[in-house]
Amino acid sequence: MLTKRHSVLESSLLELARAEQPTDLLPGETLAHPPALAIPGLDATPPLKGLAAARPEAVMPSDKVTLKLIAATGATDAVVEGLGELGCEVLSKGPQVILANVPPARLLALSELPGLKRAEQARRMQLRLDEARGPVTGADTAHATHPTLRGQGVVVGVVDSGTDWRHNDFRNADGTTRLDMFLHAVNDPSTGSDTFSEFSASDLNAALSAGANVPDGDPHGHGTHCASIAAGNGRAGGAQFHGLAPQATLMGVRSDTLHDTHIIEGIRRIFDRAGDRPAVVNLSLGGHIGPHDGTAAIENVIQQETGPGRIVVVAAGNEAEDRIHFDGQLVEGQDLDIEFTIRDSLQFLDIWIPRGDEVDISVIDADGVETIPDGSVQQTNAGAFRADLREDQLNRDINLSFAVAASRLGRRWRLRLHAHKVRVGTVHAWGQTDDFAFSRDIFMSQTSSRFSIGMPATEERAISVASFVSRAGILPGDAALPDLAVGQISPFSSHGPARHGAQRPDIAAPGQHIVAALAGGSQMATDARYAARRLPGGQYISIQGTSMATPFVTGVIALMLQQEPGLAPEDIQLRLRATAQRDADTGPVWNAGFGYGKIDVEALLNYPLGV
Repeated sequence: MLTKRHSVLESSLLELARAEQPTDLLPGETLAHPPALAIPGLDATPPLKGLAAARPEAVMPSDKVTLKLIAATGATDAVVEGLGELGCEVLSKGPQVILANVPPARLLALSELPGLKRAEQARRMQLRLDEARGPVTGADTAHATHPTLRGQGVVVGVVDSGTDWRHNDFRNADGTTRLDMFLHAVNDPSTGSDTFSEFSASDLNAALSAGANVPDGDPHGHGTHCASIAAGNGRAGGAQFHGLAPQATLMGVRSDTLHDTHIIEGIRRIFDRAGDRPAVVNLSLGGHIGPHDGTAAIENVIQQETGPGRIVVVAAGNEAEDRIHFDGQLVEGQDLDIEFTIRDSLQFLDIWIPRGDEVDISVIDADGVETIPDGSVQQTNAGAFRADLREDQLNRDINLSFAVAASRLGRRWRLRLHAHKVRVGTVHAWGQTDDFAFSRDIFMSQTSSRFSIGMPATEERAISVASFVSRAGILPGDAALPDLAVGQISPFSSHGPARHGAQRPDIAAPGQHIVAALAGGSQMATDARYAARRLPGGQYISIQGTSMATPFVTGVIALMLQQEPGLAPEDIQLRLRATAQRDADTGPVWNAGFGYGKIDVEALLNYPLGV
């Protein structure tokens, strides 16, 4: 029987802790990367990936692992002191969230720290991969009406795959850099710990003039494209493809692994480096393993550390059509089956059951064999799985973490929840595969796009952004693609609300198809799959996603902060709601796709100051 745990440790951290206690290992179990679903014997069973984790981001550290620790209100200093006594290294802290390097041998001791509510391992985030400034948004008109508003004095930070600091769109007329900071965040897979290397404008200028040792800006290209939409000056293309705030000060954070610990530290470094200057941070990324209710560490950081002149803008996600979410209703005395399809050799389900509800759990594999999980690795002819059930110490809901390594793809399994007591009854589940490319069509019985919005766009203080079509062809002048019309919601754009009912997203902005800077030598510049999207000259590329809609809003907010540096997230959300365009495409608002409607830049910049 699967016993409910009462612990601050997520399932992956519990397995790391057990790995430090040899007597707790299953017979024949081998410790390897990653450890949280250590399944003996699977190396010889193609196409399974051998020993795998109950979290896609879990690693087996040799000496320390970087964690996000969430303290109770007012308990941060006490938790930091306790971490010091345990021999942990604190990397940074905010009002409630602490980033710390913790030795694996000390993981179990975290549950004894007074004031600590949740310990999260680093999670990988997914990227949310000219006409946009036209009549559909009024941005060009707004620029003409407000010629002095170009983002001067405002910091635009982009935490992403990086920013190509060599690109002309991020350089001044004299060739010097527009970046005030470049941060390279690295996760060591052999230890699970993070390191951060910070480079100043002087470092970047030295690298531009003399080839000094600064890491490449953006090996992928995604972050460069986002930075260009928000604040590129268009120098590489005669200013045709300039961003919304072309004179803003830029800061770029490069994370090759996109761990959320990097995102948190990037936000903090940008805000700290900004000093007295207003700052807006762009996050064109997100994920689905977690509570979706504002209590995850990265959501908490946005809630606690934004405020007047400190804004974070987040992509809603691109999963509206991907069937990565399930919701169902518990009925006392009855079964609720969560049916899912195996899409990868390693797959994860994160299920959230309301506090006060009581259920028994069984697993029905693709052959119809029903097994009662007991928290250990369990093997059937159809595959192996591990289930972990715990009461979350922060939101008090029940979290069922499930990982499965199946012997065949395309077959359907079921998790069966038998309800003994029901107070609320609404169950939500999100699915994810080890390789993000296969994270779709997991819950085939579910057709609704609702609740597909990713974290941290679920946080109510984030400015969360959906995508609509601003150009129906890929490149300027191209014919419209089938079933695409300017003004409609992008088919991929994730829908709200959040699990706890918050009205997410806030606004829709142009995300399909957007021309912006192409990072030199990046995957986007060299991969043949992007060839049809690259413009002649190799300086610009047209791609799509809520990733592109988000920096559009980020750039607009930079202009708003130039007008009124003390605007808080709530001020901006109010103005977005008050000025948003509503039309036949949007229908009545708020709605789960468009939020409060389409962004209207001219109306935003003409909004009465101080209101």
